[in-house]
Amino acid sequence: MSKNGITYKISKKGFTLIELLVVIAIIGILAGMILSALISARENSRRAHCSNNLRQLYLANTMYADEHGYYVPAAPDILSSSNLKRWHGTRKNVNSPFDGSQGPLVPYLGNCHKIRACLSFQNFSSKSSESAFEASCGGYGYNDSGVGSRVYVDGYNSAAMAQGMPPSAIKNPSSTVMFCDAALTQPYGNKPKYLIEYSFAHAYHWVFEAGKESGTRVQYPSIHFRHNGRANVVWCDGHVSSEPLATKAEKWFTEWNLGWFGPSDNSLFDPY
Repeated sequence: MSKNGITYKISKKGFTLIELLVVIAIIGILAGMILSALISARENSRRAHCSNNLRQLYLANTMYADEHGYYVPAAPDILSSSNLKRWHGTRKNVNSPFDGSQGPLVPYLGNCHKIRACLSFQNFSSKSSESAFEASCGGYGYNDSGVGSRVYVDGYNSAAMAQGMPPSAIKNPSSTVMFCDAALTQPYGNKPKYLIEYSFAHAYHWVFEAGKESGTRVQYPSIHFRHNGRANVVWCDGHVSSEPLATKAEKWFTEWNLGWFGPSDNSLFDPY
């Protein structure tokens, strides 16, 4: 092209295919990093929300104990023919889901009048899921053997299930689980299809006799490590921690992030 007697050359050179692919690859990597950071930040926010929920459960249970002399029973009538009461709600019959508005902790939960659900559990559960009978527990499990009953005192029987432990009987509150993230596979077996909310945080071993755990009978795992591979726990002194999976169960449980934190025994659930 000429202008005022001066000739200019116009370069028609653009991006090569390799350069375009490199740019696209860099954009893809940056987008992946940003997305990963956003997902991590969202889960950290949900984990903080979950920690607050657990702290509220601790406070409600403490106030319940102040009035009754013992912590709320996990399932006072589970060994009877009725089986209609849980720490998180009641139900009309054994074929109905539990109603959280009628739970024994409701008077101590403030203006919400219900147990707040863990936001991270919405990825796993649905109220329409088959066997979702404990949806009112919010995705949290209670230490039913060491805090929510007296099986360590009286053995596994109806009288022991009728009351929780007195706070003064918990010898090491800072290392005794009260509530934590929980879930249950459905159906049982080696090919579960989904998880449901579940209200018990199972210790590693069953407790049948007063004062000791069974050394051979391992329970189904119900502690759910749903927060980036960790489970939130509130202990009997009120502090909340985030615990990693330490003890695995059968493959089909581990695939759903169920197992136990801490040692392979009941030491973190035992009130003594």
